[in-house]
This record gives sequence, structure tokens and C-alpha cells, in this order.
Amino acid sequence: MKMIKNILSIIVLSSAFLSAQTTYFVDDVIGDDVNNGIQKNTPFKSITRINQLILKPGDSVLFRRGGKWVGNLSPKGSGSKNKHIVLGAYGNGAAPVLNANGIISEGENTSYTIKLFNQEYIEIRDLQIRNFNSHESPRKLVLKYNDAYVNTPKMGIYIQGEDCGTLNDIYLTNLEICFVNGDMSTKNNGGVFVEITWNKEVSKRVKSNFNGLYTEGCYIHDVDRTGWSNRSVWDRRSLHSTWGETLANGEKHNWYPSENIFFRNNKFEKAGANALIVRVAKAPLIEYNLFTHNGIKGSGNASFPFNCDGARFQYNEACYTYYNTADDSWDGKKDVDAGGFDSDWNCKNTVIQYNYSHHNGHGGVLICCNGANKTSFNDGTLIRYNVFENNSHHIIRNSGTTTNTQIYNNTFFAGKEQDSVQLVYHKNWNGYPKNTFYANNIFYSLGEGNHFEFTKSKDFTFIANTYFGDIKYSPSDSKKQIGNPLFKNAMPSRLHWKSYLRFLLKKHSPEINTGIWLENHVKEDFLGSPIHGKPDRGAFESDFAN
Repeated sequence: MKMIKNILSIIVLSSAFLSAQTTYFVDDVIGDDVNNGIQKNTPFKSITRINQLILKPGDSVLFRRGGKWVGNLSPKGSGSKNKHIVLGAYGNGAAPVLNANGIISEGENTSYTIKLFNQEYIEIRDLQIRNFNSHESPRKLVLKYNDAYVNTPKMGIYIQGEDCGTLNDIYLTNLEICFVNGDMSTKNNGGVFVEITWNKEVSKRVKSNFNGLYTEGCYIHDVDRTGWSNRSVWDRRSLHSTWGETLANGEKHNWYPSENIFFRNNKFEKAGANALIVRVAKAPLIEYNLFTHNGIKGSGNASFPFNCDGARFQYNEACYTYYNTADDSWDGKKDVDAGGFDSDWNCKNTVIQYNYSHHNGHGGVLICCNGANKTSFNDGTLIRYNVFENNSHHIIRNSGTTTNTQIYNNTFFAGKEQDSVQLVYHKNWNGYPKNTFYANNIFYSLGEGNHFEFTKSKDFTFIANTYFGDIKYSPSDSKKQIGNPLFKNAMPSRLHWKSYLRFLLKKHSPEINTGIWLENHVKEDFLGSPIHGKPDRGAFESDFAN
């Protein structure tokens, strides 16, 4: 009996050991790859040693703060729902620096610093991630696309799923992703790139997506071409098609979106073109982010969804997106996009609300759809309770065959320095917008020559909007007001977020209680103040009653 108890004890202890969570330490100074790596005084030294491990649920790999590593980190293994694998930092001081230096790992065709392949339940946190090849043009790419020299595609973090079903919960937290001198000719490289691919053999393909991509508290800057972007091969559809249906272009509907995609409290700065692109996703949430000084080398709006349903952008600031002339741009072409926000084509029910878009080089917000594409659409975009200030060239651009766009309760401000700005611009892109509705907005214009430009577009409605200043070609509006809305202060803003408070209404403002209530009207304004009864015009609801 005693022997049986001892055997059982050994089995229990062995089982506990096999399921134990292990922390591996990596130190570039005192480390040695012959160590066991599981104590701070016996750490591993190299990325190569970490790539040899098979990580189990609950395991962690921690790099010493202040340390620096060069190479391609491709850890193996997945976590589980309650036991994530963590790649992070330990000790005191600056975040550990991982830099691929443009190195391309064997068997790959692009350079990455960290790669996850068909893995899930993983957290990457508290690291600085670079991928900079100093032998390629530093920081600034070639000016002409046809020159012989073009940078190699590079990524800070590359996350790939292929014929994997659903991959769950990838967290990118408190990372600095920077100095990635990638290829400006493709959006699919830069700070973070995520994609779903498939096997060349059709019989081996498995419908695949992500459920849980979380990017929070990160600083992504000085990256080419894009700060964060993704794509999926499961992306074919039209506005009303269903799974397996043959589309107008002869392809089959196979749209299988990723879900639970969140971006919170991140800062995107000095991306070569776009800071953030979200594709093939259901209800992605983008909130409390700062997009500043992006598009510094080529055409690109700061952020946009593409081929998404119910994307929601809220409480973000987008500013100083750079407008490149032909002489500035990497490819010798002047910009067509350099705005703050964009509801792009193949999207349904995008919501852009409670954002501050200011001092962008080519527009405050874009809604677009290429009418020449047989399956393209952009339907049901909502733009409400935002502040748009001093955006150059135009404030709103509604381009192509968009449908059922609603734009209400926004404050549009063009100061004295903003001349010949198109307050609203309906642009031909192989067709014109249909059924666009504008209500309760304040258009405040101090510059000369600011105007509305509808080209040949006719299917739009304006009601209960205010048009103050020297505005040319203002639209017909049965509840139009042209008086001064009486902002708290209409002087030029200072360079900080709180400057939008200048557009609060004074006690005797004619905008108070003169808006109309809409069927889908939200119950809070830009600041979270409740809306009771008839709404005020503009982005702020006043506490004052008429």
C-alpha cells in the first residue's frame, strides 16, 4: 500500500511539473544560451535560443530592461484562454529593444522583428520594437518610385494566420514600435501587419479569422509605410450578397470577418502614409487614439476602415496629416488623401463620432466608394458630434457612389487662414453620392472664398444647419440659420486637445434647442452631456434653455 501511495505521489508531482508555468529570462550581458534560462541569474542570451523553445500556456519570455537584441523572434506555441503566453520585460530602466535590422529570416520573403504564425492567446508587451536597415535609405525613402532603389518590405510585428480556423486573443500592450524603414509601395508593411492567408491548393483551405486583436497603450511612430494594417483573403462580397453567392465580378462571396478588434489609447505619429487601416472586420472599435503628423512621405488619410461592418471611431484626435506635393512625395505624385478620418469603400454602417479632426493637409473626413468596381459600396455611414477645425482644401469629401450617409450635429470651423476651402465637396469617382443627409451642423467660415461644391451630385438634403460667414453657394435648407452661433471663443486654437472647448455655445446662442431630432439620434454630445428634447446645433449640447 505504501508503495502504491508513493507511485501516486510521483505521478501527481510529475503532472504538476509538466503543467507548471515557466518564466524564461533573457539578458544580453550576463546571459548564456547554455543556461536553463529560468532564473534571473541564469538567463538565456539570444533570440535564437528563444526560437528553439516550445512555449506552453502560461509561460513567459522576459527580456532585461536596458538590453538590446538583433534578429527575428518567432516564438513557438500558443497559450490558452486563461493562461496567455507573455513576451515582455523585467527589471528596471528603458524598455528592451528588439531590432531585426532588416534581416530576413530563412524561408521568409520579408523582414520582421517578431512573428506569430497560427498562434493564439499571446501578449506582447513593454518592449521597444524596431526594424531599421541602415544600409537602406535612412528615415527618408527615395523620391521617385521608378528609381532603381526601393526599400525591402519590413514589419515590426507580423501576425499571420493560414487555414487555421479562428485564432483568439492577441494583445499588443504598452509597446513602442518605431524606426521601420519599409517599402512605401505597399500598405502591407510597417509597424504592425496582420493577415489571413490560404494554401495554394483549394482543397486545403480552411475558413479563417481572428477573434480578439487588442492594441492598447502603444506608441507607433517613424514607420513605413503604415502604422498598423491588416488584410484577409476571405474578403469577397457585395452590398447584399450572402455566403457562396456568385458576385457581379464572377467571384464567390466568402467574406469572413475578424471580430473583437480594439484600438485604445495609442499614439500614431510620422507614419510614411496611413497610420491605421482596418480591413475585413466586424464592429472594430477605435477609441481614445491620437493620430498626429502622419502621411509624411506619401498620400494617405490618418485612419480608415475598408470592407468592414459597423466600424466605430470615437474619442480620437487626428491632426497635422501632411500634404505632399509632387516634389515632397516618395513617388513624385502629389497627394490625393491627407485627411483625418475616412469611411472607405465596401463598408457598411461606419460610425465616426466624438472625434477632433484639425489642421490636416487635405480634408477633415472622407466617405468614398469607387463606382467603377462591380461589387463596391459604402452604405450607411454616420458622422456625428465631431469637431472639424482648420482642415485644408476641404472639410467633408463625399466621393463616388456612396449611399445613405448621415452627417449631423458636427461643428465645422474654417478660420481666417483657410481660404477657398470646400466646406462640403461631393466628388465624382465614377459616380456620385446618393441620399446624403446633413442636419444640425454648424458651418463657421472666416476665410475668403470658402464654399460648397456639389459638382453634378444632386441627391442630398440639408435641414436645420447654420451657415455663418462669407460662404459661397450654400445649399437650400428649410431651417437655415445664418447668424453668429456665438461660440465661447472663435479665436485661433492653441496646439492641444482641449482647444475644442472654444466651440461651446454661449448662453444666448441662437443654436440652442433649434436642431431637429433624428430617428437614430444619440443621447449624448461630444463631451458626454445628455441631450434632452430638441437638440442644439453643433457638437455641444448647452445647459442653457431658451
